[in-house]
Amino acid sequence: MSDRETRQPSRRKKRRKRRKVLLIIEIIILILLLIVLFAWLKFGTINVRNIGKVKTGDISKKTEKVLSGYTNFMVYGVDNRTAGNYNGGNTDVQILVSINNDTKKIRMASIYRDTYLDIDPTGNTTLAKSNGAYGRGGEKEAMEMINENFDLNVDKFVSVDFAAVVDVIDDVGGIEVDVSDDELAALNSRRYPTIPEVARVSGKKATPVTKAGKQTLNGVQACAYCRIRHGAGDDWGRARRQRTVMSQLFQKVKGASASQMSKIIDDVFPKISTNFSMTEMLSLASAVKSYSIDKSFGFPFNETTMELNGRDTMIPCTLESNVEKLHQKMFDEKSYAPSRTVRAISDRIVQVTGKTEESAEDYSKVEGNIGVDDEAGESTTSSTSQ
Repeated sequence: MSDRETRQPSRRKKRRKRRKVLLIIEIIILILLLIVLFAWLKFGTINVRNIGKVKTGDISKKTEKVLSGYTNFMVYGVDNRTAGNYNGGNTDVQILVSINNDTKKIRMASIYRDTYLDIDPTGNTTLAKSNGAYGRGGEKEAMEMINENFDLNVDKFVSVDFAAVVDVIDDVGGIEVDVSDDELAALNSRRYPTIPEVARVSGKKATPVTKAGKQTLNGVQACAYCRIRHGAGDDWGRARRQRTVMSQLFQKVKGASASQMSKIIDDVFPKISTNFSMTEMLSLASAVKSYSIDKSFGFPFNETTMELNGRDTMIPCTLESNVEKLHQKMFDEKSYAPSRTVRAISDRIVQVTGKTEESAEDYSKVEGNIGVDDEAGESTTSSTSQ
């Protein structure tokens, strides 16, 4: 047999081997494309809205560069007592979420809804409770309020309602929460029937929480737990409970099975509104297993309360010093100097309220040490020391 005849079967074998390798690669690519297509179709159920250009705060080039290393967005829980409706109403939840693009660590700041801020980003100072900004102009005006008062450039949001929170918690089998005696009393209050209200809005059954202590809460119970405001730490406790539930839920979703994830997407995505693009959502979702919650805290850090217009209002003492601390804790800007805009708003708040840095009250001994940060993603409840 000639050398040529000997080489031909060998070449044919190599070609067959190459074809087999290419076929395997093509199958893998096809599977990946199907996964991406599946995810795209699922994400397509989210209500993606274009709210236009969001005005940024008075930030320096240095701060702009620092912020570019983070993915920042606002999470809003809308308080309008209807499911799937994001038009009108104040924000029951307003949490600034920051993802470090390098480390994938997440930090969260609950903006207390009663915080006295400038809610008119047009330049005409209008001091009022921060949660009123959403009612004035939806997510756009609410983010512009955050940017103006905090020296930020946030332009992305995710809005959810009661029904979405209830569904996702139920889909992961509930979350573990340490319920205090005061929280138990608030959950079962006849004057403020939180559990029945959440059940009505979400279309689910109202099941009372019957005991204090560590236990698994279902979607209605956990959502009601987030909404407790009267007693049990008031607005400080409410914001801390929201962060506790978000942290617990994040851990459960990270460990969810493929079937659970599919169920979550089917149930929850139609009840979410956002201005993240499909591409941005897929990019965030692809790295979800790498994320970890680093810390969470409430804003303002130093504050006092006073009655304004017949309503208890939280006064930052002062806005300037609180914004300085926010940038230090959220973005590791060790020597941050607030902008002229923030200083002007801060001075105006002092002028109207008479509250200075010396007016700040020590809330660290309020039930559950609510004034202290929740570090390293630990779920902190009112019966644990933080």
